[in-house]
Amino acid sequence: MAEKQISQGPGTVEKLTDWALSVRAGDIPPKVVQQAKLLLLDTIGCGYAALDEEASRAMVATMAETGGAPQCTVIGGTAKTSAPSAVLLNGALVRILDLNDYVNTASGNIGGHPSDNIPVAIAAAELSGAAGRDVLTAIVVGYEIYGRLKNTMDDAVDWDGIMVSGFVAPAMAARLMGLDRLTLANAMALSGVRAPTPLVVRHGAMSAAKSIANALIAQNGMQATLLASHGVTGPLDLFENPHGIGSLFPTLDGSLTAPLTAECHLMGCHVKAYPCLATGQSVVHAGLDIHRQVGGNAGKLGQITVAIADTPSLRRQKDDPGRIDPSSREAADHSFNFLAAVAIVDGAFGLAQFDNDRWNAAAVRNVMARLEVVSDLSLNARSPGGFPCAISAKGTDGKDYLAAVLDPPGFSRQGLDADAVTGKFHAITANRLPQATRDRIVETVMALDRSPNVADVIAALAAANDACG
Repeated sequence: MAEKQISQGPGTVEKLTDWALSVRAGDIPPKVVQQAKLLLLDTIGCGYAALDEEASRAMVATMAETGGAPQCTVIGGTAKTSAPSAVLLNGALVRILDLNDYVNTASGNIGGHPSDNIPVAIAAAELSGAAGRDVLTAIVVGYEIYGRLKNTMDDAVDWDGIMVSGFVAPAMAARLMGLDRLTLANAMALSGVRAPTPLVVRHGAMSAAKSIANALIAQNGMQATLLASHGVTGPLDLFENPHGIGSLFPTLDGSLTAPLTAECHLMGCHVKAYPCLATGQSVVHAGLDIHRQVGGNAGKLGQITVAIADTPSLRRQKDDPGRIDPSSREAADHSFNFLAAVAIVDGAFGLAQFDNDRWNAAAVRNVMARLEVVSDLSLNARSPGGFPCAISAKGTDGKDYLAAVLDPPGFSRQGLDADAVTGKFHAITANRLPQATRDRIVETVMALDRSPNVADVIAALAAANDACG
């Protein structure tokens, strides 16, 4: 039990705990608060947009069968469920379309999707009645822990970066639930030991595990926080013990607990315009441009070259056989080959581009057969820290076709555009929610920093759920 835990000096878990609890709402600059609200809105929208997906229906059915104490609201559901179950379901819904926000490192390496953990903040705030500004602060803290830990991971190992969510989830939950330092430290330790996830979830013949892997980690983080609140302990030397996870984080240093700045990790986030992997956003946009240039006649193109930036993570993505020749919905939305081909053929890219196993369609396969994905180091300098793409092709008419996209729609170097995020929210939820219901969600989320708690947001979600029903 917690009172018997003996620590041999503060290790990484305890240092991270102290940092997570040290950040105060008053420390968060207004522009960061604004960005946090926009990311929360985008995340909620992605959840509602995913309700019709096969994987979503499976998750909803599973939660209905297993039940749970009616503690927290779930997206699209009229009945509440337990906090851990709400985190699992909402987290999966947010991620299933691969449409939620993303962050990448300054060097252009893949940074992941910190918004996968926003459902933890929503559930913990509903449990505790935490103030709106505190909810946004917890989101900022969560994004920061995610980014800082992710930056210290060894990219060469076969473990997925989502394992850092094992520390993000309890940090967000414990802050909002008002738990003390030792309780949070034990929650992080309990959660962290279950977080390592093999990279196979995002490689090869991908499965639905790609979409729910982080949600499972976040669910466990919520569960670990509740366990710790009742006195259950975890290994506080999780990083330092020779049998722990320290070897996966070889560059841990003082930056992990440095003061929060106005240029925090949350400010480096981007929203997606297309339902596919972050590194494929420019690929899709360039493919759409090529479609326009050839007047929709993909048959007039000869050999097609899709050039992307040259980084270890991007090379690993482009060379993955499961992505080169996708055989599942999950692999298709992570396949540069399919994304470029279907955008060139259809001149559109949305959920419809995955209907009826579109990656097997003859017209798409024909273009994929003429397409090569290559790494181009010169693109790195043209879009520092970004995921640029240049598609070039020689036409049967003798013309050269070129489409270069350095920063795709939604990529932001100066902070998110509020109108663009709000516009995306309305666009992806319009077929599920009436205008008035959507307006209410936007209004309550954007006023969250002035709200005494999350009751208004929860009520807006409940109204949206009734509309879905």
